[in-house]
Amino acid sequence: MILIADSGSTKTHWKLLGKGNSLETFYTKGLNPYFADESIFSKILNNDLNIQKAEVKELHFYGSGCGTKGKVSFVKKQLKIFFPSAKIFVYGDLFGAARALLGHQKGIACILGTGSVSCVYDGKKITEGIPSLGYIMGDEGGGVTLGKELLKAYYYNKLPNHLHHAFEENFSITREEMLDNVYHHPAPNAYLASFSKFIRAHQQEPFIHDLVYRCFKDFFVNHVIVYHGYKELPLVFTGSVSSNLKDILAEVAAEFGTSVSRIMKEPMDGLVEFHKK
Repeated sequence: MILIADSGSTKTHWKLLGKGNSLETFYTKGLNPYFADESIFSKILNNDLNIQKAEVKELHFYGSGCGTKGKVSFVKKQLKIFFPSAKIFVYGDLFGAARALLGHQKGIACILGTGSVSCVYDGKKITEGIPSLGYIMGDEGGGVTLGKELLKAYYYNKLPNHLHHAFEENFSITREEMLDNVYHHPAPNAYLASFSKFIRAHQQEPFIHDLVYRCFKDFFVNHVIVYHGYKELPLVFTGSVSSNLKDILAEVAAEFGTSVSRIMKEPMDGLVEFHKK
């Protein structure tokens, strides 16, 4: 059996592809190697992944944080402990997005979820890309940045009154609690991105629309228009932010003379099709 994993900072989506292309679905917490150490990998794989590991002969793991050889090696080692008899392949989540959305077609693949990143894919491999700088220095347009901008607008008293009150009704947190979650608790990126739910619910509000537009424009400036011929290549997106805010994303794309060819909230369905034999 083939096991496919799409792992972000928040959650990991697992699909077990069996005989006759039958499918089983599992979910666990995210396994980003920048936030999950050996003990976290062991706990999640042993306690939360309810799967007959001996049946898994091949594992394809696509994960955020798996963009360097060191992190790939670390993740592969942790997975091998749990799946000792399986052939294990570890790739970055961006490669997974490209495979899922483009298959064997050339195009620009983008992720707009908790974080953000992009690449040019030639149908087999990534040929060009802008390096991810993580949630502190990068992730333009992603949920982390949207959450940061919303929190700053709230605490700097820049939200319109009705949105200020709506925020307080949704989130009963003090500034001290917010700062503690950002600077002293694990997975601060997922915490910041959680506030993007408020943005999704109020995206028709002019203030929120403009906030999202600015963040998406920043993403295009740094991660799309830098590629030669970007207007001619299919432009595809995956991730909850691109799916939930697709209308604003389309507006920004139009400003730069291009359009979004496809949006897939989660890449798993595309990955399953890619790996079917």
